Amino acid sequence: MLNGGRSQARNRLSTCTSRGSMVKDGSVQELAKDWWMKVPLLDFQDKLEDCLEARGAQDITLDRASAMIQWAERIHRCGVRFLARKSEAFTKTDLNLIELRSEKENISFLHAGGQSLAVAGPLALEKAFIQAKEKGIGLSVISDTCDLIGVGQLVEEAVEKGYACFASFVESPLSEEGQLLTEIYGHTRGIIGVPGKDEVLHIELYGLPVSHDAFMQGIAPENIGDLLVSVLSKTETLLPGCTLLCLDLPDLYENIIKGLEAGIKATPARLYNPADFEARNRDIAQEGYELDEGDWKAVLESNGLFLPPEGTAEL
Repeated sequence: MLNGGRSQARNRLSTCTSRGSMVKDGSVQELAKDWWMKVPLLDFQDKLEDCLEARGAQDITLDRASAMIQWAERIHRCGVRFLARKSEAFTKTDLNLIELRSEKENISFLHAGGQSLAVAGPLALEKAFIQAKEKGIGLSVISDTCDLIGVGQLVEEAVEKGYACFASFVESPLSEEGQLLTEIYGHTRGIIGVPGKDEVLHIELYGLPVSHDAFMQGIAPENIGDLLVSVLSKTETLLPGCTLLCLDLPDLYENIIKGLEAGIKATPARLYNPADFEARNRDIAQEGYELDEGDWKAVLESNGLFLPPEGTAEL
C-alpha cells in the first residue's frame, strides 16, 4: 500500500523486483531533412510564447506550456507538430476549473474540467511533492485533462527537484487528441525519472504500465517493479487520465535505478543515455531547433505570425 509512512515505504521499495526490457539507445532519431529548417533557440522560444499567448496562455501557464512543447520537441521532435495539428492545443487554461475532488492518505484526485495539463499538471505535481515529503510517496490522479504530450516535462521537473517520478497517461484513441497522439507520439505512455548519484535514469515505456488503472481508481501499489515496469497493460478499456507518483526516498534511488536497469528486459521501452541528452541540449543551444518548415509555418500563421522572407534577417 502507498500509505504507512516513510519507513514502511522505504522497506517495501528496497526489496521490490521488476521484470521487463530496456533499450539502451538514447539517440534522437535522424529524420529526412529535405523540408526541415533551423530556428535559433531564442527565436524559437520567443515565437513559441507569442503563439501560446495568442491561444490564451498567460503568465505561469504560458511558461509551463512553452516548457512542455519544448520538452516534446527536444526529446521526440513532435511538439511543434502537435501545435500545428491541434488548433485547440493549450487554449484551455482556466485554473478555476480545476477541482480537487478528494484526498485520502497520500493520494490526491483532481478533476481538470477539460483544461490543459499545463494548468492541471503543476497543481497535481505539487500535491504529490507535499505527500512525498511527509510520507515518502505521493500520488496524484488527474482526470478530464488534455495536452498530454507534455507529461514528460513534469517528470523532468520532479527529478530536477530531487524526486523520483513515475508517470502514466491514457488518452482515448477515438478523440481528436488521441488520434493525433497515436500518430506522432502514443496515446498511452509510461515515463520514469530517477535522480542518481552520478546521472539521471530516464525511461519511457512504449505503452502503459499495468499500474495505471489501479492508480486512477485510487488503489495503492504494492511495489514499484510490479506496478510500473514489469508488464504493459493489454486491456482495451483503459481509464483515460494521468497519474503522477513521486518518491522522496533518496537513500533508495541507487537501488531503484539498478532494479529498473536490470528489470525491464521484456517490456518495450527506451532507456535514455544521459550523454545523448546533454549532446541534444548542446546542439539546440548552439544551432537551434531543426523543425519541419510546414509545421512551424502552420503554427505561426494560425496565430497571426509569419516566417521572414527567405534570405532576410528577422528584426
